[in-house]
Amino acid sequence: MNIFDNSTIDKIRDLGLPLNFSICKKDKYLFYENNFLKLNNNNKKLYIDFNNNDMWNRIDPQTKKCSVVQAIEGRNKSKLYILDTTAGLGRDSFTLAARGHRVTAIEKDPYIFLLLSDAIKRAKDISNLEAITKNIKLINNDSCDYILNTQEFFDCIYIDPMFPPRKKSAKVKSDMQSLHELLQNNEDNNKLLFDNAYSSAKAKKIIVKRPINGVFLSDKKPTSQLKGKTNRFDVYSL
Repeated sequence: MNIFDNSTIDKIRDLGLPLNFSICKKDKYLFYENNFLKLNNNNKKLYIDFNNNDMWNRIDPQTKKCSVVQAIEGRNKSKLYILDTTAGLGRDSFTLAARGHRVTAIEKDPYIFLLLSDAIKRAKDISNLEAITKNIKLINNDSCDYILNTQEFFDCIYIDPMFPPRKKSAKVKSDMQSLHELLQNNEDNNKLLFDNAYSSAKAKKIIVKRPINGVFLSDKKPTSQLKGKTNRFDVYSL
């Protein structure tokens, strides 16, 4: 891993994270700006922040439940233990944690993992968000390996593979564009992740987010579906 800004090193130590990196490449490095850990990737800045209007609307109990919450909770009213195998920018994990569910969030990419760690650390300092952070356990690992080796059992395993935005869709948010550029989608890895989750039987159900007209992951027909305008959630009961 490469980190360019030397002042960032002490900040990362404060996060309690390992410093496994070498001298950086100038087109890709982490740095601190206005107390935010940010990634410069080909002159595009990426950072994660849960203290924003979009997130507050997502976690507001008075607003309609977003689609990922509807899909994972279903008719269930109890608190769940969820494995988010594709944490990414952490929005789904944070939203589910705000509902009181325990979430283990896995992120393989070390850059995104550090950005997520920093965002959670900052959220702990905000009174209305602190309790949410206690419901999230963030792990830097490969989800395929984690599922095979973990001894834990989950109510739900959630898989959200990246897929290209529709050509006719509105302009994708800049942070999602940056994430797509940083993390290259690999359909074979997505299939392996699903197959490992399905065969390991370490959850009551698996939920996979797909484009509305996308093929079933691993060509396996789901037990049920929740469809939106552009995406759908395939539910596999185990």
